[in-house]
Amino acid sequence: MSSSEEDPTNETPRLPTSQVVKFLILSDTHSTSAFHRPTPRVDVVLHCGDLTKNGTHDELLKALILLGSISAELKLVIAGNHDIALDTGHYTLEGGSESESAKATKLMYGTFAQSCGVKFLTEGTYEYRLRSGALLRVHASPYTPHHRHSAFQYPRDQDRFNPPNATPQWAYNVGTQESIVPEGVDVLMTHGPPQYILDATENGQPAGCEHLRRAVERVRPRLHCFGHLRREYGACRVRYTDGVGQVLPKEPVKKHQPLKRGFAALSAASADEFKRDKGQGLMVNAAIVDKNGEPTNAPWLVELELGANGWV
Repeated sequence: MSSSEEDPTNETPRLPTSQVVKFLILSDTHSTSAFHRPTPRVDVVLHCGDLTKNGTHDELLKALILLGSISAELKLVIAGNHDIALDTGHYTLEGGSESESAKATKLMYGTFAQSCGVKFLTEGTYEYRLRSGALLRVHASPYTPHHRHSAFQYPRDQDRFNPPNATPQWAYNVGTQESIVPEGVDVLMTHGPPQYILDATENGQPAGCEHLRRAVERVRPRLHCFGHLRREYGACRVRYTDGVGQVLPKEPVKKHQPLKRGFAALSAASADEFKRDKGQGLMVNAAIVDKNGEPTNAPWLVELELGANGWV
C-alpha cells in the first residue's frame, strides 16, 4: 500500500535550500521501556520492528506508550518477526485466534496509536511532506528470510524486493507493487538486514537477505535502517560504485558515550564525509536489545539533507 501526505494545495513548497532532517532510529525494543533517555528532539522516529517479545496486545500497547514519550513530528513503525499477532496468517497457524489478531491490528491503526503520534506501516512505499517543506520517501517491509517459526517470513529462494529481471535464476520472483523497492526512495526501512551488512550470526555466518542486498544496490537509498540480528548493532557506510555497494568499516561506538547522552551517532569525521559524498548510503542496525536480551544499546541519531523533492 502506498501513501502520500502532502500539502492540501498539492503545490510543491519552495525551499531556499535543503533542510536538515533529524532521525531517531530504533528497533528490537522487545517490550522494554529501559532504553536510554532522555532522547533528543528529532523530526522523525523510525522503529524497525520487534516492538514486543511475544507479540501480545498488551505488549504492543506498552510499545506505543514508549513511542508516545518521544518528541517528534513523525513516527513510523513496522512490525518484526516477534510481533506475531500482527501477522494473522502465522498467528492463526500457531493457535492464535483471528479475533486476537484483529484486536492487535486495530490497536496499531487506532486512536490510541494516533494519540502517540504513531503511523504503523505495512509493506509498501510512502511519502510524507514535513512541516519544513522537505519531502521524505520511505519504503517499508517487515519481512525477513525464514528462520524457525516466526511471523512475517519468506523462503530464501523468494525474491520479493526486485522486479523479475533482477532476480537470479536460482530464485523465483514474487514481487508485487507493494513489495518491490522502487527507485527514488530516501529511506529503506526493513526489519532485517541485507546480506553481508551488519548481519553476522553467532558463528560468524551472514544471515541477511541476498535479494534485499541486491535491491539496496539497485535503488541506492541514502539511509537503510533495520534490526533483527541484535549482536550486529551499529552502523556503517556503503559507497555505491558501478552497481556494487562497497561496505566501509563499521563505525566505532564508545559504549559509555551513548549511555550518557541517550543516542549513538556517526563520528564528526564520518558525518562530514557522508554529508559531502552523495554516492554513499548509511546502514544502521538499531537493535536496542543486545544478544543477551538486555536493553543496553541506544537509538541512533542520523541527519539527512532533504529538499522539496527528496534527498539532495
